[in-house]
Amino acid sequence: MFGLKLTGGRTWSARLSIPRDRWQDVGLAYQTKSGIKQDAIMSLQTRDKNEAIQRRGAALEALRSQVNEKLAAIGKRPLEGDWKPRTVAERAVNDALSAKKVIAEASTAYSPDRNADGTVNENVPTNEQDHLHHVLTSQAEDVAESLSDEEGHQYLSTFMDTLEGTATPLGPLLDRWLASESKTVSNGLIDRHKRVLSVFGEYLASEQFVSEGRPFKAAEKGMPSRPVLKSFPVQKVDKKLARRFREWIEDRKAANTVNAYLSSLRSFWTWLVDAGEADSNPWAGMSRGLKKLAKRDISPDAEKRPFTEQEMLALLTGEPNSRDPRMALMLHDVFRLGLLTGARQNELCSLTVGRVVVPDNPEDELWGISITRDVAKTDNSVRTIPLHPLVRPIIERRLIAAKRTGEPDAPLFPECPPGGADHKRGWTFSKHFLRYRHQILGKEENGTDFHSTRRCFATFMETALANGAAACTELVCDHLIGHKSERLAANTYAAKRFDWLLYSEAIRGMVDKGVPERVKEALSC
Repeated sequence: MFGLKLTGGRTWSARLSIPRDRWQDVGLAYQTKSGIKQDAIMSLQTRDKNEAIQRRGAALEALRSQVNEKLAAIGKRPLEGDWKPRTVAERAVNDALSAKKVIAEASTAYSPDRNADGTVNENVPTNEQDHLHHVLTSQAEDVAESLSDEEGHQYLSTFMDTLEGTATPLGPLLDRWLASESKTVSNGLIDRHKRVLSVFGEYLASEQFVSEGRPFKAAEKGMPSRPVLKSFPVQKVDKKLARRFREWIEDRKAANTVNAYLSSLRSFWTWLVDAGEADSNPWAGMSRGLKKLAKRDISPDAEKRPFTEQEMLALLTGEPNSRDPRMALMLHDVFRLGLLTGARQNELCSLTVGRVVVPDNPEDELWGISITRDVAKTDNSVRTIPLHPLVRPIIERRLIAAKRTGEPDAPLFPECPPGGADHKRGWTFSKHFLRYRHQILGKEENGTDFHSTRRCFATFMETALANGAAACTELVCDHLIGHKSERLAANTYAAKRFDWLLYSEAIRGMVDKGVPERVKEALSC
């Protein structure tokens, strides 16, 4: 009598049992007094057991839907988590791909079956691969017979098309690729891949695609894009289709966005080729000319650049419109550190007690901040940057406050909690700095962002070198800013790290001979 409950009034009810590990989530969703909820009940309005059994399925489905809606309202996962049942087509593709792998690993050596008189039995496969092909195809036929006529036909036709490599649906391959990518790339990039695939599905489901005479029965007017994409055969994506998609998306998006879309699709097909699921990459070379188009679309005023002296002064002395005074101080602190360290916003916002380097002789040597591998953008970004005395008080003040919390490795910028798809601390800062920059410099696009502090840092180094600061070389700047040098001698033969005193001398020289005097005065306030 699973899923049924007989009440005191002898009326049957459907009972949805909540998994133990979700009791608290569901209790919170329903705001129960105990804080937990172990089941959900719905009356079946009958005293007849057989009738209750007939109504049970629909009632349990309705209860699950109600619970999931409550969970979604408080930002919790549904009861079943991320799991979704496989469709007949997905099952067929997965079964066929597994069969292909087994067959490919089998021997092709000639091994005929002989009759009693020594003659070869012509009705039996003559090698292991052919034998497995026969066996696995027979198993697929058995599966098809266990399904309804419509589903059985869909399963067997999809299985054979995939096994023979004539029409492999994209759906299961997409799932495998995204699962593989998630191990090596950021969540933000995974989200971009999903958006691109969704847009590609929109094209496959569009009237324009259908009107081009592409023979694919699923692409019918009004059909959602996701089913079309997941069922579309990988073999039908050729150079012609790729070019038509580029032309279609160019009418809707800017050149840089089109380039990013094509990059995602090119990455997917590179994986397909490596996995043996595609013979070639139709997206290779499809981005040609887009960079020139992007440059043409960008106005001269919008090209990315360093802050001017006036802009730096305005941002150093401005008062952010924030109700929280901590945010105003945080914006000024991170901006000052950015100018004199060249570090990225997430690298600075992720600083902790353990990432502050205090020398044995703090009065004679410069303090430093370490950019560790877990927050560094690239391998070259793992580095330690000396702190000029103008910004060292910021770190000293925040270090004292962080240690007072008692946490072993407390963050120096607790005002910046992790956020965004990749749970980066720089995500919170980015939103506040964007508003502050618009408040001070205006909302029109003027080619600046927080990355302009890194451009300022590089400009300060070049200016100081021209004014005689010998330590401010191009290679030292690359080391401090976390870039790989473009010169072969520097990135292949030169030391990957220099002496701390050389970096310290470069930071001192940069400020002394590269930073404008009025900016130095503002930094010292």
